[in-house]
Order: sequence, then C-alpha cells, then structure tokens
Amino acid sequence: MIFSHLVLATVAAAGVVHVPLTGRALDDVPEVRDYLSKRAFPDGVVHADQIMGQVFYETYLQIGTPAQNLSFSFDTGSGNLWSPGKNSTSCEAGQCREDTMFDISASETWKFKRTGRWWGGNGIFGSETVRYAGQTLKNFEYWVSTDQMNNNFGIFGQSAFKDPSVSFVQGLAHAGKISRAVYSLNSEASITRWNLDAPKSEWRRTVNNVYYGGYDQAKYQGPLTAIDVDHYGGYKMPMSGFTVDGEFVDDGKNYTVVLDTGGLTLQVPNKTVGILAKKHGGEWSLKHDRWTIDCDAKPVLTYGFGYTQIDVEFDQFIKKAVGGPECLIQRMTFASDDQTQLLTGPPVISNALVIFDNDRNQILVAKAKYTDESNVVEITGDIPGAVQYKDFLAGKPLPGDKSAVASTLEVKATNV
Repeated sequence: MIFSHLVLATVAAAGVVHVPLTGRALDDVPEVRDYLSKRAFPDGVVHADQIMGQVFYETYLQIGTPAQNLSFSFDTGSGNLWSPGKNSTSCEAGQCREDTMFDISASETWKFKRTGRWWGGNGIFGSETVRYAGQTLKNFEYWVSTDQMNNNFGIFGQSAFKDPSVSFVQGLAHAGKISRAVYSLNSEASITRWNLDAPKSEWRRTVNNVYYGGYDQAKYQGPLTAIDVDHYGGYKMPMSGFTVDGEFVDDGKNYTVVLDTGGLTLQVPNKTVGILAKKHGGEWSLKHDRWTIDCDAKPVLTYGFGYTQIDVEFDQFIKKAVGGPECLIQRMTFASDDQTQLLTGPPVISNALVIFDNDRNQILVAKAKYTDESNVVEITGDIPGAVQYKDFLAGKPLPGDKSAVASTLEVKATNV
C-alpha cells in the first residue's frame, strides 16, 4: 500500500502509548524501492503502528539530544539500528532524504564507540538516546554512515540480541518496561500488490500494529503454532510445505522462511509456481521467460506452518504481458528448485498474527482475523492456547481434532 499521509494517534489509556507514524509513497523513495528487493491496552504492553507503503513499513524514532525526528524502515529481517550520516558522502551529494540523516555534531548525548563497515558502507558505531512508542532507551547502539549505505535510508532492525543496548525489545525488557523480550505484529487487512495498478485516489491504506510485550487475542483465528528456532532472536523458521488450491505440493523439500517486513516481494520455488500455473491453463513461456496463466484465474497459495495455514491470494501476481494478450505471473521471484531458504514479505505477514518470542526461542504464527474487536493482553509467561510445531512433526493431532493427518517431516531447528 503506497501513500504519504500522516496517521494521527492518541494515548488510549494509562500505561499504553499509540504513536503517530507515516507511510511513504514509493515515488518519494526510489532508492529504497531499488534496494529492497526485499483501543485500550494493559500495562506492560508498548504499542505502535506502521502504515504499509509499497516497499516497506516506515516509522519515526526520536534520536539524540535535542531529539532528531528521523524516518526508518521497521525491519524484522535485521537486528540493528542504522542510518545515513548528515555529513556522509552520499548525503552531501543529495542522495538522502532530509528526515533520514542523523547529525552527530548536533547531539549532546552521542558517544563514539568505534568505526566499522556495515550495511554496504563505512561508518561510526556510537551510543545514543533513542525514543520510540513513548519509551526512552539511553546508551543504545547506533551505526551512522560516513560514506554510504546500500539504500541511504534508516533501518530499525527488530531481530533481537541479548544485549539490551543493541536490541530495542531486549532493552525494553531489561528496563522493566515489558515483562519479557517478546513482541507481536498484526495487520488490519491483507496487504496485496493492488496499488501498483490502481490510481493514487484508490490506493488502499493498511495499518500494521506492533505490540512490545503483548499481542491482540482478537486478531487471529484457528491454531496458534509455536515454532522453535535454534538461537535467541532467530527470525528464520521452518515451514511444513506449500499447497496450491488445497492440494499439497510434495516435492520432498524442507523449506525455511524469513518473515521480512522490509521485503519487496515473495520468493516461491519455481516448481511450485509451475504447478499453480498449470492448474490454471498456463505453461512456461520462452518468449517471456515466465509462467503464463489464465487471466481470470484466482489461485490460492498456502504456506503451511504445521497446524497453521496462511493463505495468499495469488491473482495479485497475475498481469497481462506487454504487447500480448496472454497473462503472466509477475511481481514475485521464482526461486530455483534447489533453494530452500525463502524470503516472505508483507503479502504473507499481513495474513498472519506473528509473535516473536525471543525468550523462548520461538516464533508463533496464526491465521489473521480482521476485525474491529480488540483484546490486547500482556505476555508474562506461557502464551495461552499455543500448540507446538514439533508435535505436528511428531504426528500428533491438533488437540480436539482427531482427523488431523500425521506429519512425516523431520524435526529441525533453523539458524539465522
């Protein structure tokens, strides 16, 4: 969803903060587009929301003293805080947006740590005062470029480290602002590729919510499956396979996915895309180097996470070929058949409720429920009602469902 309107928000209740964030039009930030081919709340829950642009979730942080209000990509596919420096080579050459550049010399609280290369460029590691969602963390690690960054745009990484000076969620937990290092994401609607073809007056605007220390119980349906990752803050997780229009794709592969809010597209195995295309009258086109498909097809690709199934409406990737009557599957990436690690962007994430439970080395996934109802709860211990992916792999039926089919997949954790 592409747009550039300021979203106004208010403090909903004592102990809960709902901050104003923006979504940025794609045309405003072509450098990001080119690079990223990728209510009342209880105490103890920190809340913010992001508006989904075509490319990324954008949010604002206040950094330094006096505070500089800077724009960042809210990124679950990385784990650090980075931004371009105002005096960097790229920014002095006019390649940075004004609200992305940090001026080290203007902050009284900046502390130099070391120099180092990161995010495609050279820069300075320091510590700073960081404010987000109404919360303040001091001496937080922050990398500022001196020459360039891959996209010359700030990155607010969410993948956790145990160091509270590096991970925002860990910093909140360490400071006692939330009970555990856990946060959740839920979208208020499914995010599709609609805006690529729609006039700006018809662009769809979708809000994504992040809750540090809690989740909204009203925003999911069906099983909430807990999937183990093999280290603290891991964000790559196994999946149990794909289905196309309800038919399981049995290719003998064990896939892992990275849930990346900074991602531009989906990576789907070429064989799976081919099965989907052929089910709807398509074939491989040597002329276009893509799969053709019936222009009126409405296929559904389902991501399996054990007991949880996440559907993606695939007609959003169907578009007529330039200069020809046939339709092609476009705007997503055909992964080679030997590639087993796949990136997934907002078209998948927005169809799920996702909880990143860093303390338990787990990611929990459920099918999204889009409703005006809300029931945000703090997470202090076990997450009520969660079922275990390892039980699915062991062939155990879903509690209360004697018709569940046993799995033959091998139990494996992941390492990213």
